[in-house]
Amino acid sequence: MAEEGEKGGSSLKVSIGKEIDAALGDVIRGLLKKPAEEAGHLIADGIGILGDRVRRKREVNTHLGLEEVRKKLESDGVDMKDITPPKEEELHLLINGISLAGDETVRDMWAGLFAKALEPDSGTTAERPFISVLQSLSPSDAKIIDFLAFAERRERILKADVREALSTGNMPIHPRKEALKLQEVAWLEIRQKLDGYGLGKLWSGWGDNLFRQGLIEGLPSPPPNIPKIPAHALGRVDSGAMTKALWQGLSSVAKAAGSGHSRPHAFVNSDHPGTLSVRLTGFGRRLAEACGLL
Repeated sequence: MAEEGEKGGSSLKVSIGKEIDAALGDVIRGLLKKPAEEAGHLIADGIGILGDRVRRKREVNTHLGLEEVRKKLESDGVDMKDITPPKEEELHLLINGISLAGDETVRDMWAGLFAKALEPDSGTTAERPFISVLQSLSPSDAKIIDFLAFAERRERILKADVREALSTGNMPIHPRKEALKLQEVAWLEIRQKLDGYGLGKLWSGWGDNLFRQGLIEGLPSPPPNIPKIPAHALGRVDSGAMTKALWQGLSSVAKAAGSGHSRPHAFVNSDHPGTLSVRLTGFGRRLAEACGLL
Protein backbone atom coordinates (compact mmCIF):
# COMPACT_ATOMS: atom_id res chain seq x y z
CA MET A 1 0.00 0.00 0.00
CA ALA A 2 1.40 3.43 -0.93
CA GLU A 3 2.58 5.65 1.88
CA GLU A 4 0.96 9.04 2.45
CA GLY A 5 4.08 10.88 1.29
CA GLU A 6 4.12 9.02 -2.02
CA LYS A 7 0.76 10.47 -3.04
CA GLY A 8 2.18 13.97 -2.94
CA GLY A 9 4.52 13.18 -5.84
CA SER A 10 1.70 12.22 -8.19
CA SER A 11 0.93 14.34 -11.23
CA LEU A 12 -2.31 16.24 -11.62
CA LYS A 13 -3.39 15.47 -15.18
CA VAL A 14 -6.60 16.94 -16.48
CA SER A 15 -8.48 16.08 -19.61
CA ILE A 16 -10.83 18.85 -20.71
CA GLY A 17 -14.34 17.64 -21.41
CA LYS A 18 -14.28 14.57 -19.14
CA GLU A 19 -15.92 14.34 -15.72
CA ILE A 20 -13.76 14.19 -12.59
CA ASP A 21 -13.44 10.56 -11.43
CA ALA A 22 -12.87 9.21 -7.96
CA ALA A 23 -9.09 9.16 -8.39
CA LEU A 24 -8.92 12.89 -9.06
CA GLY A 25 -11.16 13.45 -6.08
CA ASP A 26 -8.54 11.64 -4.01
CA VAL A 27 -5.86 13.97 -5.42
CA ILE A 28 -7.84 17.03 -4.28
CA ARG A 29 -8.25 15.54 -0.82
CA GLY A 30 -4.51 14.98 -0.74
CA LEU A 31 -3.93 18.62 -1.65
CA LEU A 32 -6.09 19.80 1.21
CA LYS A 33 -4.55 17.62 3.89
CA LYS A 34 -2.10 19.04 6.41
CA PRO A 35 0.74 19.67 5.89
CA ALA A 36 0.61 21.01 2.35
CA GLU A 37 4.33 20.74 1.53
CA GLU A 38 3.87 17.57 -0.48
CA ALA A 39 1.61 19.37 -2.95
CA GLY A 40 4.42 21.34 -4.61
CA HIS A 41 5.38 19.00 -7.43
CA LEU A 42 1.78 18.00 -8.08
CA ILE A 43 0.69 21.62 -8.52
CA ALA A 44 3.71 22.48 -10.64
CA ASP A 45 3.12 19.53 -12.99
CA GLY A 46 -0.60 20.21 -13.20
CA ILE A 47 -0.57 23.86 -14.24
CA GLY A 48 2.86 24.20 -15.82
CA ILE A 49 4.57 26.72 -13.55
CA LEU A 50 7.71 27.90 -15.33
CA GLY A 51 10.77 29.75 -14.03
CA ASP A 52 12.34 29.21 -10.64
CA ARG A 53 11.30 32.48 -8.99
CA VAL A 54 7.81 32.53 -10.49
CA ARG A 55 7.42 28.85 -9.74
CA ARG A 56 8.35 29.27 -6.10
CA LYS A 57 6.05 32.25 -5.71
CA ARG A 58 3.09 30.51 -7.32
CA GLU A 59 3.67 27.39 -5.24
CA VAL A 60 3.71 29.50 -2.06
CA ASN A 61 0.48 31.24 -3.15
CA THR A 62 -1.13 27.90 -3.89
CA HIS A 63 -0.06 26.36 -0.58
CA LEU A 64 -1.47 29.37 1.30
CA GLY A 65 -4.68 29.32 -0.75
CA LEU A 66 -5.28 25.58 -0.34
CA GLU A 67 -4.68 25.88 3.38
CA GLU A 68 -7.40 28.56 3.46
CA VAL A 69 -9.71 26.26 1.47
CA ARG A 70 -9.12 23.50 4.00
CA LYS A 71 -9.82 25.85 6.93
CA LYS A 72 -13.04 27.10 5.34
CA LEU A 73 -14.26 23.56 4.74
CA GLU A 74 -13.44 22.60 8.32
CA SER A 75 -15.20 25.74 9.59
CA ASP A 76 -18.33 24.79 7.64
CA GLY A 77 -18.18 21.24 9.01
CA VAL A 78 -17.45 19.60 5.65
CA ASP A 79 -15.72 16.23 5.86
CA MET A 80 -13.03 15.62 3.23
CA LYS A 81 -14.70 12.38 2.18
CA ASP A 82 -17.85 14.30 1.28
CA ILE A 83 -16.39 16.96 -1.03
CA THR A 84 -17.71 17.05 -4.59
CA PRO A 85 -14.91 17.96 -7.02
CA PRO A 86 -15.81 20.45 -9.77
CA LYS A 87 -15.29 19.72 -13.44
CA GLU A 88 -11.68 19.35 -14.51
CA GLU A 89 -11.49 22.64 -16.38
CA GLU A 90 -13.00 24.52 -13.42
CA LEU A 91 -10.52 22.84 -11.10
CA HIS A 92 -7.64 23.91 -13.33
CA LEU A 93 -8.89 27.52 -13.37
CA LEU A 94 -9.35 27.60 -9.59
CA ILE A 95 -5.86 26.29 -8.82
CA ASN A 96 -4.35 28.54 -11.46
CA GLY A 97 -6.15 31.56 -10.04
CA ILE A 98 -5.02 30.85 -6.48
CA SER A 99 -1.44 30.39 -7.67
CA LEU A 100 -1.45 33.90 -9.16
CA ALA A 101 -3.12 35.57 -6.16
CA GLY A 102 -0.26 37.21 -4.30
CA ASP A 103 -2.57 39.55 -2.37
CA GLU A 104 -4.15 38.10 0.77
CA THR A 105 -7.62 39.56 0.18
CA VAL A 106 -7.74 38.44 -3.45
CA ARG A 107 -6.49 34.98 -2.48
CA ASP A 108 -9.15 34.71 0.23
CA MET A 109 -11.87 35.28 -2.38
CA TRP A 110 -10.40 32.57 -4.62
CA ALA A 111 -10.20 30.21 -1.63
CA GLY A 112 -13.79 31.04 -0.69
CA LEU A 113 -15.08 30.20 -4.17
CA PHE A 114 -12.95 27.02 -4.25
CA ALA A 115 -14.31 25.87 -0.89
CA LYS A 116 -17.94 26.61 -1.81
CA ALA A 117 -17.50 24.74 -5.08
CA LEU A 118 -16.31 21.68 -3.11
CA GLU A 119 -19.11 21.76 -0.54
CA PRO A 120 -21.71 19.14 -1.50
CA ASP A 121 -24.77 21.18 -0.43
CA SER A 122 -23.65 24.73 -1.16
CA GLY A 123 -25.23 24.99 -4.60
CA THR A 124 -22.22 27.10 -5.68
CA THR A 125 -20.25 26.35 -8.81
CA ALA A 126 -17.14 27.99 -10.23
CA GLU A 127 -19.14 29.96 -12.79
CA ARG A 128 -17.15 31.53 -15.61
CA PRO A 129 -18.35 35.07 -14.74
CA PHE A 130 -17.03 34.57 -11.19
CA ILE A 131 -13.70 33.23 -12.48
CA SER A 132 -13.42 36.11 -14.97
CA VAL A 133 -14.07 38.73 -12.29
CA LEU A 134 -11.64 37.21 -9.78
CA GLN A 135 -8.92 37.11 -12.44
CA SER A 136 -9.38 40.86 -12.98
CA LEU A 137 -9.39 42.01 -9.34
CA SER A 138 -6.67 44.26 -8.01
CA PRO A 139 -5.92 44.24 -4.27
CA SER A 140 -7.93 47.46 -3.83
CA ASP A 141 -10.87 45.97 -5.78
CA ALA A 142 -10.93 42.96 -3.46
CA LYS A 143 -10.77 45.19 -0.37
CA ILE A 144 -13.75 47.24 -1.61
CA ILE A 145 -15.84 44.09 -2.17
CA ASP A 146 -14.81 42.66 1.20
CA PHE A 147 -15.61 45.97 2.94
CA LEU A 148 -19.06 46.30 1.36
CA ALA A 149 -19.84 42.68 2.21
CA PHE A 150 -18.73 43.33 5.81
CA ALA A 151 -20.94 46.44 5.99
CA GLU A 152 -23.93 44.45 4.72
CA ARG A 153 -23.30 41.66 7.24
CA ARG A 154 -22.98 44.22 10.05
CA GLU A 155 -26.21 45.91 9.01
CA ARG A 156 -28.03 42.57 9.22
CA ILE A 157 -26.64 42.03 12.73
CA LEU A 158 -27.69 45.56 13.71
CA LYS A 159 -31.28 44.97 12.58
CA ALA A 160 -31.42 41.71 14.53
CA ASP A 161 -29.94 43.40 17.62
CA VAL A 162 -32.47 46.25 17.43
CA ARG A 163 -35.38 43.81 17.08
CA GLU A 164 -34.11 41.87 20.08
CA ALA A 165 -33.56 45.02 22.17
CA LEU A 166 -37.01 46.39 21.36
CA SER A 167 -38.87 43.11 21.75
CA THR A 168 -41.76 42.99 24.23
CA GLY A 169 -39.78 41.17 26.91
CA ASN A 170 -36.74 43.47 26.67
CA MET A 171 -38.32 46.85 25.97
CA PRO A 172 -35.94 49.48 27.41
CA ILE A 173 -37.07 52.66 29.14
CA HIS A 174 -35.73 54.76 26.25
CA PRO A 175 -36.07 52.59 23.12
CA ARG A 176 -34.88 55.30 20.73
CA LYS A 177 -31.70 55.88 22.74
CA GLU A 178 -31.03 52.13 22.86
CA ALA A 179 -31.48 51.81 19.09
CA LEU A 180 -29.18 54.78 18.46
CA LYS A 181 -26.55 53.26 20.76
CA LEU A 182 -26.58 49.99 18.83
CA GLN A 183 -26.38 51.93 15.57
CA GLU A 184 -23.36 53.91 16.80
CA VAL A 185 -21.53 50.69 17.74
CA ALA A 186 -22.23 49.16 14.33
CA TRP A 187 -21.14 52.29 12.50
CA LEU A 188 -17.92 52.47 14.55
CA GLU A 189 -17.03 48.91 13.43
CA ILE A 190 -17.85 49.74 9.81
CA ARG A 191 -15.75 52.90 9.99
CA GLN A 192 -12.81 51.01 11.51
CA LYS A 193 -12.97 48.46 8.69
CA LEU A 194 -13.11 51.30 6.14
CA ASP A 195 -10.08 53.05 7.59
CA GLY A 196 -8.21 49.77 8.12
CA TYR A 197 -8.43 49.12 4.39
CA GLY A 198 -7.33 52.67 3.60
CA LEU A 199 -10.64 53.48 1.90
CA GLY A 200 -11.44 56.57 3.95
CA LYS A 201 -10.04 58.76 1.20
CA LEU A 202 -10.70 57.64 -2.36
CA TRP A 203 -8.39 58.22 -5.28
CA SER A 204 -8.91 59.17 -8.89
CA GLY A 205 -10.29 56.25 -10.89
CA TRP A 206 -11.16 54.19 -7.80
CA GLY A 207 -13.48 51.32 -8.50
CA ASP A 208 -13.25 51.65 -12.31
CA ASN A 209 -13.11 47.89 -12.76
CA LEU A 210 -15.88 47.23 -10.22
CA PHE A 211 -18.29 49.74 -11.74
CA ARG A 212 -17.50 48.54 -15.27
CA GLN A 213 -18.23 44.92 -14.36
CA GLY A 214 -21.43 45.79 -12.54
CA LEU A 215 -20.23 44.75 -9.08
CA ILE A 216 -20.93 47.99 -7.19
CA GLU A 217 -23.23 50.98 -7.59
CA GLY A 218 -23.85 54.38 -6.03
CA LEU A 219 -26.74 54.67 -3.60
CA PRO A 220 -29.41 57.30 -4.20
CA SER A 221 -29.79 59.86 -1.44
CA PRO A 222 -32.85 59.67 0.81
CA PRO A 223 -35.95 61.53 -0.46
CA PRO A 224 -35.42 65.30 -0.18
CA ASN A 225 -37.33 67.46 2.25
CA ILE A 226 -39.38 69.97 0.28
CA PRO A 227 -39.45 73.26 2.21
CA LYS A 228 -42.86 74.53 3.27
CA ILE A 229 -43.97 77.65 1.47
CA PRO A 230 -44.37 80.45 4.07
CA ALA A 231 -47.52 82.54 4.12
CA HIS A 232 -48.66 85.78 5.72
CA ALA A 233 -51.75 86.18 7.77
CA LEU A 234 -55.07 85.45 6.11
CA GLY A 235 -53.40 82.83 3.91
CA ARG A 236 -51.68 85.28 1.57
CA VAL A 237 -48.50 83.84 0.04
CA ASP A 238 -45.15 85.65 0.17
CA SER A 239 -44.12 85.41 -3.50
CA GLY A 240 -40.43 86.01 -2.79
CA ALA A 241 -40.28 83.35 -0.09
CA MET A 242 -42.30 81.00 -2.27
CA THR A 243 -39.83 81.35 -5.14
CA LYS A 244 -36.89 80.69 -2.83
CA ALA A 245 -38.57 77.62 -1.29
CA LEU A 246 -39.45 76.17 -4.69
CA TRP A 247 -35.89 76.68 -5.93
CA GLN A 248 -34.46 74.90 -2.87
CA GLY A 249 -36.89 72.04 -3.34
CA LEU A 250 -36.07 71.62 -7.03
CA SER A 251 -32.35 71.67 -6.26
CA SER A 252 -32.80 68.93 -3.65
CA VAL A 253 -34.82 66.78 -6.06
CA ALA A 254 -32.23 67.19 -8.83
CA LYS A 255 -29.40 66.28 -6.46
CA ALA A 256 -31.20 63.18 -5.21
CA ALA A 257 -32.17 62.08 -8.73
CA GLY A 258 -28.59 62.21 -9.99
CA SER A 259 -26.86 60.71 -6.97
CA GLY A 260 -27.79 57.14 -7.83
CA HIS A 261 -26.19 57.34 -11.28
CA SER A 262 -22.99 59.29 -10.69
CA ARG A 263 -19.96 57.84 -8.98
CA PRO A 264 -19.72 58.90 -5.32
CA HIS A 265 -16.58 60.70 -4.19
CA ALA A 266 -16.53 58.84 -0.86
CA PHE A 267 -17.97 55.71 0.71
CA VAL A 268 -19.62 57.76 3.45
CA ASN A 269 -22.58 59.93 2.40
CA SER A 270 -21.50 63.47 3.28
CA ASP A 271 -25.13 64.69 3.40
CA HIS A 272 -26.21 61.87 5.71
CA PRO A 273 -23.37 60.92 8.12
CA GLY A 274 -23.58 57.33 9.31
CA THR A 275 -24.71 55.99 5.94
CA LEU A 276 -22.78 54.63 2.95
CA SER A 277 -23.06 55.95 -0.58
CA VAL A 278 -21.96 52.71 -2.33
CA ARG A 279 -23.30 49.15 -2.25
CA LEU A 280 -22.93 45.81 -4.00
CA THR A 281 -25.16 45.21 -7.01
CA GLY A 282 -27.18 42.01 -7.39
CA PHE A 283 -24.29 40.41 -9.28
CA GLY A 284 -21.76 41.75 -6.79
CA ARG A 285 -23.78 40.19 -3.98
CA ARG A 286 -23.91 36.84 -5.81
CA LEU A 287 -20.13 36.90 -6.18
CA ALA A 288 -19.65 37.80 -2.50
CA GLU A 289 -21.95 34.94 -1.48
CA ALA A 290 -20.13 32.48 -3.79
CA CYS A 291 -16.83 33.51 -2.17
CA GLY A 292 -18.23 33.06 1.33
CA LEU A 293 -18.26 36.78 2.19
CA LEU A 294 -22.02 36.95 2.78
